[in-house]
Amino acid sequence: MNIMKRICTLLILLSTTLSNSQVTLLKNYNPKAQDLEHHLNSTKDSLILSSDKNIVQVDIFNEDFETSIKVENKNTAISLREIPIGEFSIEAKLIDKIVVMDIIKYDDITNTSSSKKEIVEGMGMMLDEGLKVIKSSPKTSIEFLLTRGRAKNPSKKNQKFYYTVIKINNGSSTSKTMRLVDEKSMERMVLKNKIEFKSSTTKSNELTVWEIYDTEKFMEFQSVNSDYVYTSNSEAFNPNPYYTTSKNETATIAGLK
Repeated sequence: MNIMKRICTLLILLSTTLSNSQVTLLKNYNPKAQDLEHHLNSTKDSLILSSDKNIVQVDIFNEDFETSIKVENKNTAISLREIPIGEFSIEAKLIDKIVVMDIIKYDDITNTSSSKKEIVEGMGMMLDEGLKVIKSSPKTSIEFLLTRGRAKNPSKKNQKFYYTVIKINNGSSTSKTMRLVDEKSMERMVLKNKIEFKSSTTKSNELTVWEIYDTEKFMEFQSVNSDYVYTSNSEAFNPNPYYTTSKNETATIAGLK
């Protein structure tokens, strides 16, 4: 199978483009995200979330901005008016899983149509352990997707990527989400995991991170075998986790005590 076709089996464009608006929501169509209804309101200035399960918290962040909203309800409307201009990841935490989506906020309505092509080609990547719901442009590289198109910048040439596995343990149930992320996203996830480790309600959540050397080769093998990341020998990535949450003591990064 062609390498890029296999990569397409791991990438999903989160893809609802809303015209004539200063905000674009890129929804998560993964089957495991169906527990959470998510859309913008009629004026496109609030994110509407609803679920049969309790929505615990909503995190909105990018490289320069981060905010957390406590919800503890099955329905909520998150105002986007105070969110600055830019591209943001949103993590909606339910009692047993985290649903990820993206939004883009523009400084001018006219930017919406002119940026549509970049949105379709460059936004979003998420997969779960089932490796299902698969659609993406074969012309789009992993680096382009993960860096939102900024990989053209020479400073991004040596961009590092990491494969992450998040396990959310909620007593009676466990969910697992697997993602390929860039270095800044990885660092944010590690920090969040360390904070969770100090809380009695989230202490059992686990994060494992592997450094990827060859993203295309890694994704090719991972698409064939979802347990490939647990192999003991590979040239595509470092089999020794870069970071792991200790089950009994503290969260540690490989090589550091």
